[in-house]
Amino acid sequence: MKKLLLALALLVFIAGCTSTDVVKREAQTSFEEILTVDTVESSIMDGYAHIIISEGYHFDLSLNPQSTTEDVIMAVMAMPFLDAGLDITKLPSNMRIKDDMLLITFDGIKGSMTYDAKGQMDSLLTNNRDLLAYHAELDHFGIALGDHKFEWAKNMATNDKDAVFILSAEVLRLAGVNVEAVEGWLFTTMDGMDLLLKPIELK
Repeated sequence: MKKLLLALALLVFIAGCTSTDVVKREAQTSFEEILTVDTVESSIMDGYAHIIISEGYHFDLSLNPQSTTEDVIMAVMAMPFLDAGLDITKLPSNMRIKDDMLLITFDGIKGSMTYDAKGQMDSLLTNNRDLLAYHAELDHFGIALGDHKFEWAKNMATNDKDAVFILSAEVLRLAGVNVEAVEGWLFTTMDGMDLLLKPIELK
């Protein structure tokens, strides 16, 4: 009986691992599809895989996370937030204005050095599995970056929100932003958290 119970427990453990691997593999594959879209530009710049999702919105991955405290950078147009009352002196240390962009940074990514956007995202998802989640409501994969998130469609053919920048409305509210008046962003509440969403259709 003990051997049977042990075998069943092992099967449950293996099934769980297999399920996790499927999520990771599908997340990697779907992100690779994002990179193939004609309007998405990917390049190497200043030690980062620089991915322009849409004009004014980019997502950067450090090619060597151990060499920096800004392993991932989300960048969005700053003017809508400034127009909605943003006081840049009240931004937390992981957010800042650079030129006309609002940068949101994240530290703590594990992984080895790679040489392009695909390789770095693969490394991020493989070595930081706890940051990856599947968002069933939007049919998205996403990575949690502290208070904020970046999500992408599991299947762009059936989704009109191919990529979504998600910012904590509470963090921005504390920095003076009228979060319900940010032009081009959707204010919503999910799982008890106030969020600002910038959905982007790539097709």
